[in-house]
Amino acid sequence: MSTSCNLHRTDIFDVCVVGAGLSGAYAAHKLIANGNTVAVLDARHRIGGRLLTAEEQGGGDLGGAWIWPRSEYVMQQFLMELDVKTVPMGAMNGQMAALTPGGKRHVLPDGEAARYAACGGGAVRVSGGAASMVQKLLRDNDTNNLSIQTGMQVHRIERDGDLVKINCLRTAADSNKKDETTITCRAAVLAAPPKLLANTIEFHPSLPKSKMDCMLATPTWMEDYGKVSVSFPQFWWRRLNMSAISIDQVGAVSTWWEACSGIDGDGKLPTLAGFVTAYGAKTLSKMKNSEAMHEYIIDSLMKIYGIDESKMGMRRDLTDIKINGTADKDGLVISKAGVTVTYKSWSEDVHTHFSNDNGHSGQCSYGDRELHQSAGPIFFAGTETAFGSGHMEGAIIAAQRAADEVIQYLEEEQH
Repeated sequence: MSTSCNLHRTDIFDVCVVGAGLSGAYAAHKLIANGNTVAVLDARHRIGGRLLTAEEQGGGDLGGAWIWPRSEYVMQQFLMELDVKTVPMGAMNGQMAALTPGGKRHVLPDGEAARYAACGGGAVRVSGGAASMVQKLLRDNDTNNLSIQTGMQVHRIERDGDLVKINCLRTAADSNKKDETTITCRAAVLAAPPKLLANTIEFHPSLPKSKMDCMLATPTWMEDYGKVSVSFPQFWWRRLNMSAISIDQVGAVSTWWEACSGIDGDGKLPTLAGFVTAYGAKTLSKMKNSEAMHEYIIDSLMKIYGIDESKMGMRRDLTDIKINGTADKDGLVISKAGVTVTYKSWSEDVHTHFSNDNGHSGQCSYGDRELHQSAGPIFFAGTETAFGSGHMEGAIIAAQRAADEVIQYLEEEQH
């Protein structure tokens, strides 16, 4: 879906932002506040990037999920600026279950779960899901200076005098047909994974070799992993005085936590979410039968938590199965017996994972100067260009830096 407001495709924009994830969205937000006209382009047919919320299935986050306000000052300021509500990690108390490599189940006493939570201490989640922040930055931005264009695969960026031409293949969500189109701007912000940019876009003139080498050698956050969200008819773990936190050293989903995202922590449906490791992603990718995947996830949960289907609230009298979406795009959604399993594989997402390593055996660290160094009117954002571990705060820091650089560049060009 594209939104163009009062701007036309023939307009020359002040700035083109490539990538409608959190970093690109916030950079666009800052530039619009400065009075610039902005076109936001994304290859996906949605905004959000690596923030993806299973909104209708209970609110579990299938991409970035956690924020640590006590240690992430920039993110804390961002939440206040946008008036974003957060909820603490729920169901941390109660007995915690763990499955050892040998398949033996252990139960840890009340009070131990917080030590094993994948998010560590002090984490919160966004009420309504992390993807709602991008929605607030872009879709809820009532301005005539913004054009959002999804389904736009950028394949060439060319500097033409004082202008930048962004060549794209435009696709419709319901068609494989591709149309060539060009968006023209005075400056561009590239807010997508560096390795993906280096492998999929032709730059003219070429970017410096040292910069390209670093981009190619930068790991993409979440590129080898996935997440699962499971919504139930009832909060069975709370009723049984069990922590939602669990550890599974046998199955494809290595750890679980409560993932409901309502203001009161309950969300639309009682929901657990789990982290799928690189090994787990390979295991699930082999399950071509979606019903088999549903059964596998439910069976894994029963083994870890030591319960049966009836305690989960499953209804075997409901025999219909509903399957929507795909794991490589916006998530595979499988509903059966009153329980919905949603699986997002970032390792199969062509806009996150690029399998060809081009022979680069080294590794460039997040925040390396080569990653965020501009090249004329082309600027770089995205969490990988900021120091850190790929958290959402890195995306915000990178967006602020890139927006400031662009504003300064445009002002200097006018004089």
